[in-house]
Amino acid sequence: MTQEQRLWLWLNYATEHNPKLFYTILQRFDSIEEVFDAVLHRSFDDFGNLDARVKERMLTASADRFLDRYIGWIEKNGIGITTPESEDYPTLLNEIVDPPSVLFYRGTMRADLPLPIAVVGSRSMTDYGKEIARLFGSQIAEHNGTVVTGLAAGIDSEAAKGALSCLFSDHPVIGVIPCGIDLVYPSGNERLYEEVAERGCLMTEMLPKTSPQKFVFPMRNRILSGLSRGVLVVEAGERSGTSLTVDHAHDQGRDVFAIPGRLTDLMSVGTNRLIARGEAKPVTNIQDILSEYEDFLQVDDGALNPNAKRVQFSSLSRIGQEIYMALLQGEKNADDLLDWIDATPAELNAALTELQFSEVIRQLPGRMYTIDALRTTVTFDEQQS
Repeated sequence: MTQEQRLWLWLNYATEHNPKLFYTILQRFDSIEEVFDAVLHRSFDDFGNLDARVKERMLTASADRFLDRYIGWIEKNGIGITTPESEDYPTLLNEIVDPPSVLFYRGTMRADLPLPIAVVGSRSMTDYGKEIARLFGSQIAEHNGTVVTGLAAGIDSEAAKGALSCLFSDHPVIGVIPCGIDLVYPSGNERLYEEVAERGCLMTEMLPKTSPQKFVFPMRNRILSGLSRGVLVVEAGERSGTSLTVDHAHDQGRDVFAIPGRLTDLMSVGTNRLIARGEAKPVTNIQDILSEYEDFLQVDDGALNPNAKRVQFSSLSRIGQEIYMALLQGEKNADDLLDWIDATPAELNAALTELQFSEVIRQLPGRMYTIDALRTTVTFDEQQS
């Protein structure tokens, strides 16, 4: 750990993970070394009207023995730290107002990810919401994206599980937790925490041993949206904490998407309202999201899953080829496909069965069909590419 990181940890501890106070203090001096030196000499005149508690924490943490014990505990528990001055600090997060002064993490911290998308929603999800959260979580990961989630019960956790189901992704999920990195919230999420840390990154700006108090959640939510290029709301009731994340996303200039639902479903009130007010773009399939970020998804055929089997486009039947080209435009049901291709219903069903059997496509809930990029890569003949 560098001396600068030690000092960022020191001031972060003294300000109790309050980034606004952290940066206010830092702006009064030319460097963090000068801040530390002023505290060592008990020269508090340049700090302005500083709370006595903060002064006491500054003095306590300035002792070498304290910092050595603090850093020793962090390293012993396999916890990483990153600051806005570090090379691995998330680039998108550095764009927001008052970014976390220190992030504590387990797993792999990456500065730049091609497509981080936050998936948020109600804790009191419906079976439909659970299914959709897992589906979009897996599809974001399959398309070289990363699901950003708060790992709360409900939609958040299900989206994380969906992302983790994409076995070929090397960074499918980021979990931003509302407590210290050494704690688990909610209880029962221990296994999910471990999987997220192993396959992606588990992070927080909260000091170790900080419990998930009420004031923490709005702070956590600004990180969820700040880390992401867009925020997908799957389900939200009439009064939902999800709205805080959406507000942060709008303030940060992030895109907001929402899954529409039936007017009679209580868990669709929030999402339908966002769409009706023009505060979110309606989403009915993964292409509605991916089409907004084509510049971040320039990958070669087969690059997403190097272990996928390969099938030549020319080996498909005529109807199979037409189905495949139609599904390149997005998920479709059988009726949609009949509008795209020249085939009878019986011929279509036979071709769909053949393509599913060969794992070129797969069926989704509601008899929707999509390309199965997880298992198979379709390669085009040289004269067709």
